[in-house]
Amino acid sequence: MTKRRGTGLYFLAAALSATLLATKPAAAGLVDCPPMYTSDFGAQVENLAGTQSAASACQYLTPADPANVANIVNINAAGFFGLTDWQDNGQTLLADAASTGQFGTWSVSNVNFTLFDYIIVFKDGPGTNLTAFLLNELFSEGVWTTPFFNPPFDLPAGKFSEDVAHLTVARRAVAVPEPASLALFGTGMMGLGLLLRRRRQIAA
Repeated sequence: MTKRRGTGLYFLAAALSATLLATKPAAAGLVDCPPMYTSDFGAQVENLAGTQSAASACQYLTPADPANVANIVNINAAGFFGLTDWQDNGQTLLADAASTGQFGTWSVSNVNFTLFDYIIVFKDGPGTNLTAFLLNELFSEGVWTTPFFNPPFDLPAGKFSEDVAHLTVARRAVAVPEPASLALFGTGMMGLGLLLRRRRQIAA
């Protein structure tokens, strides 16, 4: 696994400072992460090769609360991405070696992008709060870099970044069209096609 280290982290911090002005409120208590957090250039959640973003959106909870933990109750209380029906995916409060520190790996257990949306929520300590990434459904596993940098977080004096203490992978069910609805839609489209064809014949 190849990830940004040493001077690369300082370059990342400089880029974050430059994009901080682009950060905007997303909802009460939530703030959108800097755009580069989900761009291929500076993504914090990536594919296994570390070359492409695996997330389409990122939000962090404010104000800072080092006591907050990434359990399902707190994730839904935060309302990440305007949703409060996130469910346990059997990957709550992961604190193994791959899920803590400055860098690690992630994977979605029993992934099914047809039936579910997925988020990865990171937790740290002083000066931070829960930070969530909405997966873009291109990858089911990959690598991550801590999202806890200064900026956008107001870390303790002298701290450039903070380790991840634990992470949670949560899911929510998405609406799947019923067969009857699909059949009705298909019939409507076929009727529209016949109508357009008839009009062309009359015009000719």
